[in-house]
Amino acid sequence: MDLSRFRPELPLAGSPQRSAWRGVVESAEGRLFVLEKIPSCVYGRKRRIAATLQSLAVHGLEQVAVYLPDIDGEALTLIGERGWHGLWQICPYTPGVNLNRPDYAFDGWRGDATAGFLIQLFRVCERHKIDSVGEPEFSIAHYGVDLFSTLADRHPEIASLYRPFMDHLKTHFFPVHDQLPTRFCHGDFHPLNILWDVSGIRLVIDWEFCGIKPELYDPANLLGCLGIEDPGSLKGPFAARLIHQLKRAGIFAPASWQTLPDLMLAIRFAWLSEWLRNEDHTMIKMEADYMALLLENRDDLFSIDIKGN
Repeated sequence: MDLSRFRPELPLAGSPQRSAWRGVVESAEGRLFVLEKIPSCVYGRKRRIAATLQSLAVHGLEQVAVYLPDIDGEALTLIGERGWHGLWQICPYTPGVNLNRPDYAFDGWRGDATAGFLIQLFRVCERHKIDSVGEPEFSIAHYGVDLFSTLADRHPEIASLYRPFMDHLKTHFFPVHDQLPTRFCHGDFHPLNILWDVSGIRLVIDWEFCGIKPELYDPANLLGCLGIEDPGSLKGPFAARLIHQLKRAGIFAPASWQTLPDLMLAIRFAWLSEWLRNEDHTMIKMEADYMALLLENRDDLFSIDIKGN
């Protein structure tokens, strides 16, 4: 492939910090691609993720970006030329429609679209036995406990803000976590990892955290992200239609639905880790306020019954 120029003016969704470098490039034929340089320490996992995305696409999941193979059929290419030395991957560039924040969190059609994607992902994985990326199941319970322990040692003043949430989860959610049904999940499913068009989803991107998790992990993460945009959205049409469509599909167990509010709360500890890593003190405080709201309203979070049939 003859890449003719870099296109820095074209926007890229997702999280560029998960690559050593990422940008839009144009080929000599005028086609646009997303080019990424990959740190060697994540080569094995990135290679497995690329293979999983290829398998999902081959079996009918249309809204995934597949990395292009090199002449040896590898999705990650080692280049030794001066100035390019390293591991690279490339996929076609797909533009999206920018989200109108926070108003998008009340768009009912987005609930239908995200539910449709999750239902299709579930069925493709079930039908074709796509169930891992060759790694152990991820436990948000173990992750949360470890994070809080580290936080208590290094930043006890911050840990004191989060202790009520950890105490609640240790009592009400972590004891049942390991009994919940699991399945292959995107792992970071939220509106900013979706390339939207005016009435649906074009692509779902950033699969770095994909793997086996509690089966409602993706909806729980998505709902948690809606709520931090605007807590009122958890009683709005986006959340209601997402839950309605998923429940109507009948693909998740009643036990999973019963623990949804607590799973949402537990996943917020992963977001706290992000704010701590970036030393974002505004978001650290806002996250504590948001988690307090989730805990206080856990029995009345949504406008529809999540515990019924």
